[in-house]
Amino acid sequence: MNQLGYPHPSARTSSPTHTHRTTAELKLRKGAGRHYLVQSNLSTGTEIALVEVRGSWAHVYVHRIYGWLPNIYLEPIPSAFDEKIEGQSEDEHSPRVLSRYSLIEATHVTTATLNLRKGSGTGYPVLKVIEQASKVRMVLQQGLWSQVQFGQLLGWVPSMYLQTLPSRPAKGGLIAVPNQRALTTIRLNARRGPGDHHALARILQSDTAVIIVARQGAWRQIERDGEEMWIPATQLRTVY
Repeated sequence: MNQLGYPHPSARTSSPTHTHRTTAELKLRKGAGRHYLVQSNLSTGTEIALVEVRGSWAHVYVHRIYGWLPNIYLEPIPSAFDEKIEGQSEDEHSPRVLSRYSLIEATHVTTATLNLRKGSGTGYPVLKVIEQASKVRMVLQQGLWSQVQFGQLLGWVPSMYLQTLPSRPAKGGLIAVPNQRALTTIRLNARRGPGDHHALARILQSDTAVIIVARQGAWRQIERDGEEMWIPATQLRTVY
């Protein structure tokens, strides 16, 4: 048994409980890296059992096979959902927007009346109904769902019903963008500012999962482990 209580890959007498599901079509590999042999192709929404996480890769059990997937494409499976109690105020029930997003303008407009949900799926409770043509700020895109800010609420809506608003450059040419998941394509130096002349912030390995938060010219401002830094856009691969 490992630290999470799942059997070692050699002990295949029982199946671990499904804990996560995929948010994209993925290749199940024999090791933690894209150079390892592909064992199976998984469709979006495939339920898996997470065994452990090593860096940007997850060791999983699925279809009676142990293998590895990029952990950025996995989301927890909700175990149970509590329906909204009648008479409960919206403030008590709904998650509040994090302060870092409170002063940033809207990035998208809704193209239909939408249910703002607590999680990325129709099984999650509805926080609020958003009318068509409402302006929201996209915080994160994950698979077919997007996490958005609407007023003081933070929730999830289907990405297909969001239309991008024109970006407006901020002072100094910095443009805030909807937070976008990405992976580094090579081992690289992350800088304190948008350019090679800026001080080194840290060294990032290939396939490191990051979030793009802004852009300026050919550089992208990213966030990793709560730290913001800059790397060239050519050394990033966005994921959905």
